[in-house]
Amino acid sequence: MNSHSMLLCLLLAVTPAAAADTQDEAATLAIVTAGHWQSGQQQGIYRVRLENVGFEHVSCRVWIEWLSAAAPAKPFATVAKLPLAEASDGFWSCPNRSGTVALHDASLQLHLVHAYSHEPRVFNVVLGAPGHYQLQDGNVP
Repeated sequence: MNSHSMLLCLLLAVTPAAAADTQDEAATLAIVTAGHWQSGQQQGIYRVRLENVGFEHVSCRVWIEWLSAAAPAKPFATVAKLPLAEASDGFWSCPNRSGTVALHDASLQLHLVHAYSHEPRVFNVVLGAPGHYQLQDGNVP
């Protein structure tokens, strides 16, 4: 085997490992757990997770989770999990940890900044049954 073929084999062997390390490096900025949901016999609480994603162009990803406990003393399990698509499209960034997210009952408010124009935007979201939410302000980019 010549040195060129050996180098190609080494590169092919290393490439999948390198790609796996850089797929999705997200840094958690905030986790807020509050509120209450009920759907039929199921009930639980909401959790909102904000993550910074990217390295050259850092944007915010917002996850909404619906949690439920099987019994009062049991730990919570995730019933549903969705990204807030309107705020997680790569055009919005989280300006800071404090004051960025507020969750009361089934009402979520996010203070984000457009990644390019730096224009602030408030996302008002009403959370519902597992897997359901509604953007309230109609100001969708």
